[in-house]
Amino acid sequence: MKPLSLEHYDVLLFDLDDTLFGHSEAYEEGVYDTLQHFPELKELDPIIFYKTFLKHNHLLWSKFSSKELNFHEFSLKRLDNTLKEFNISVEEEVSDAIVKVFQCSYLNRIHPNKELNDFLLKVSWSVGVGIVTNGTAYNAYEKVHRLELSTIFPESSIIISEKVGFSKPDTEIFQHTLNAFESSPGRTLFIGDNYYTDIVGAKSLGLDTLWINKFGYECPQERPDFTLKCLLEMKELILKV
Repeated sequence: MKPLSLEHYDVLLFDLDDTLFGHSEAYEEGVYDTLQHFPELKELDPIIFYKTFLKHNHLLWSKFSSKELNFHEFSLKRLDNTLKEFNISVEEEVSDAIVKVFQCSYLNRIHPNKELNDFLLKVSWSVGVGIVTNGTAYNAYEKVHRLELSTIFPESSIIISEKVGFSKPDTEIFQHTLNAFESSPGRTLFIGDNYYTDIVGAKSLGLDTLWINKFGYECPQERPDFTLKCLLEMKELILKV
């Protein structure tokens, strides 16, 4: 793999979930923990419930992205649709409580990585950095705070789909980001774990891309410029220059 020279870029843009922290692990553990808090849910198979929950999260995401549902409505509908598959019906106040416990449990599993934070700080001394994430403003800012990355990524450098009105991989959110950072596609590197929303989305506007391919998946289409298994491997890639 070719070395990565920061001199080639004005801005490095990072996805948030599963790029800057282990979102999937925190999400899964949050679901498992939530099941144990409610008598109606304790006897459910946690693995099957988790997979069903993810399915309905995916199926409803476009309605949240298009603002047909706000995040609270989306969260309640996601839960309701999941519970229906298990023939479970709960009162509205119980649904609210389940949603709140899950959100709290998920966020409480987000912790800083000192080695990664030190690396990102050093990178920010050489090049502009930002975050582009799908989701809500509250969650994005809270995650960055819990990761202790707020000094590296102030709110002005965090581009959030809820605020922009478009979600990755829509070219609109990438164009908005380039405008916000006053950067050209050829001088911008996008780093993310999701091949379709991050890599394909960024490539559609001509950005260079770095794919965090943790599980060694085959590249489905156009190859990213760089591929690593974890973000910290960037240290060695940069040091090769």
